[in-house]
Amino acid sequence: MSEPEPMLSREEVVLGYRLMLGRLPESEEVIEAHRRAHASPEAFGLAVRASEEFRQRLSGPLPQPPPPLDIAPQEIETRADAATLERLLAHVARYWSAVGEAAPHWSVLTEERFLPERFAEHREAFFASGEWDAQVLDAVLARAGRRHAEFEHCVEYGCGVGRATVALARRFPRVSGLDVSRPHLDLAAAELAGRGIAHVRLLQVTPEALMPGEPCDLWYSRIVLQHNPPPVIMAILTRAFLRLRPGGMAVFQTPTWIEGYRFRIADYLAGAPGEEMEMHAVPQAEILDLAAAHGLVLRDVREDNDLLGRPARGLSNSFAFEKRR
Repeated sequence: MSEPEPMLSREEVVLGYRLMLGRLPESEEVIEAHRRAHASPEAFGLAVRASEEFRQRLSGPLPQPPPPLDIAPQEIETRADAATLERLLAHVARYWSAVGEAAPHWSVLTEERFLPERFAEHREAFFASGEWDAQVLDAVLARAGRRHAEFEHCVEYGCGVGRATVALARRFPRVSGLDVSRPHLDLAAAELAGRGIAHVRLLQVTPEALMPGEPCDLWYSRIVLQHNPPPVIMAILTRAFLRLRPGGMAVFQTPTWIEGYRFRIADYLAGAPGEEMEMHAVPQAEILDLAAAHGLVLRDVREDNDLLGRPARGLSNSFAFEKRR
């Protein structure tokens, strides 16, 4: 009896799409079709490179280089008193609650296929993308010499509609999903219930309770902090570091420099905050100083500028800190 022909792994197909086409596969059916059609990563790569989409991608504008090494520091206020923090977060909550009613899935991944009128046909791809985020988390932990099996309680800050929460729930015995938007949380609750996932607790972030819930041994946040004003980002991280148990890990992403960016609280509040999706940055040095002050050691840092949407005009960092035992 002959052995079955080898198939690509799901991860190889997703990674190939990411690297060569800059996007995720359309559905699990597409992933499975590629797995069965190609006996090796090399054969799959040749097929993708022969596609019209890849040729069009090559004929487009060349990728822009990252910001130069001699960028100057920026004027960014990162501290605010309690009353001002509540005002700032109230503006954030207003926007995300509104977009949670109007276009919740698009607000998480701002691609046209995830707008309400198109979401049904791309629903599977949307939630499949959360598995990629969880795989990235696995890799970050591995580079720090850790495994997800070591962690009992994971807090996902900015869980949205549960896109990555579903994948995190496959890895951790307890998950707490925190979000500022009640409409997002309601959709996350329905998604989890529909999948029979009962060990996730969903909690709403409010101006009065920036970090609800219990201490954890893994605190995770991705494509979330950047939508908060710098004083709110620093306040969130402060509370996260305080809630982290000794030996725990904090893995998160945030921009650390955006071309032409400055932030002054008075100017911000005098404008029209909370009217649209915002992008903010916090100087890297302030994050490192804050972590050190709370007994955290840097284990891994990567640049992931594509998360900014305009990678040549900013710097985004993904950090992994470990709290001293």
